[in-house]
Amino acid sequence: MISHAILRRIAIGTALACCFAAGFLVGRPGCIREKVPTTPQALANLPDRATPLNPGLWGNLEAVPIRIEPPEEYLPIKGLEENGRQWKFAGYTTDSLAALFISTELTSDQRMELMDASRWQLNDGEIVVTPSSDLIATLSQAARKKIYTALWQIPESGLRSRMASFRADQFDEIFAQSGLRREIVDDVRRMSFRHGQLIFFCDAPWVLGTISDFNEKVRFVKTIVGKSTLLVRLHVMPDSNVNSLANYWSKAASGKDIKPMLESLARVPGGARVSLVHLLPTMPTASLYTFSFPSLNPTDQLKDCHWVALNFFRDPPDLGLTDHGKIKKIFQDDYYPVLSDPRYGDLVQIVRANGDIIHTAVFIADDVVFTKNSADAVEPFMLMRFQTLIDTFSAFVPENETLRLVILRNKYY
Repeated sequence: MISHAILRRIAIGTALACCFAAGFLVGRPGCIREKVPTTPQALANLPDRATPLNPGLWGNLEAVPIRIEPPEEYLPIKGLEENGRQWKFAGYTTDSLAALFISTELTSDQRMELMDASRWQLNDGEIVVTPSSDLIATLSQAARKKIYTALWQIPESGLRSRMASFRADQFDEIFAQSGLRREIVDDVRRMSFRHGQLIFFCDAPWVLGTISDFNEKVRFVKTIVGKSTLLVRLHVMPDSNVNSLANYWSKAASGKDIKPMLESLARVPGGARVSLVHLLPTMPTASLYTFSFPSLNPTDQLKDCHWVALNFFRDPPDLGLTDHGKIKKIFQDDYYPVLSDPRYGDLVQIVRANGDIIHTAVFIADDVVFTKNSADAVEPFMLMRFQTLIDTFSAFVPENETLRLVILRNKYY
């Protein structure tokens, strides 16, 4: 006869075994499932990946990295799929194009296809080549990089408008969170190549041709045109120097509202956080994390990074700041280069080795700037860090060229 003690041990063992198996069924190696927060207080206590920025006159800031994608109606999916399969070599002769293909690392079949002049279409100073889908799919990274680097140097090729770039250290995370099938991600990885700290991808038309579901096409294009930015907030404590904070963040006409808000936050036991949106002037407050409406107005298409930077404190914006001659004169007459640390409202310019200014942003705090990286409607108004900004614009210069930052300060405020 089995004793009660043995029966008890058998029952306990059976219960543990069932519990252990149930744990595996829900994807965990034990019977205790992770509790999902449901109450408002529990949700409020969830971590959000915020990391502290360096403290300074701006106070204690923290940033949450996010990725922002344009609205679906801004995505030219059909046009990209149908019109992006040609290589347009403006300014090339048949001899110089042949020399490019001869010097490129190609298989014998690939070289035979590309050297077949019957596939070339000669149009008014340019040679148009339409490579086969098999060739695009099988190019080595070295060959892809050489051919697309040559096309990138030709504005008329259209490559720049369909080229996607990612920081190399963010590539895996971006696509892991994209929701795309592994096969698509593998194709993107295989068809990409390095450019300094960036990864370039130029074959969206080919990948779109392999996707049958329209919603997946949308998800794919959103992923490759999305931008990495930051949510930034100020943490005000009861012992924070409110006068110092108000002095830093008060510019133009915004000072009268900022100090009362900061004082109210300092009175909260344990302190409180406020989004950077509430500390900025009217224009950046209204536009941060948004996309401009597409426009047929030629003037709107000139509202580039310089226009945005020079209108940062203006309310309403100066619509005349689209003339590059006028903009250059303002930089020369109203601003001077800063040798000390930058402060809120300074202009941060990215400058090439030859002195050309290729971008202007507005310094916010630590190494964070407010920027719109082009007049294109798919470029959002956003916050970026210095190094990310430099890496972004290194896409527009040769791989071995070093860009530098220049800080300018307004003489009158």
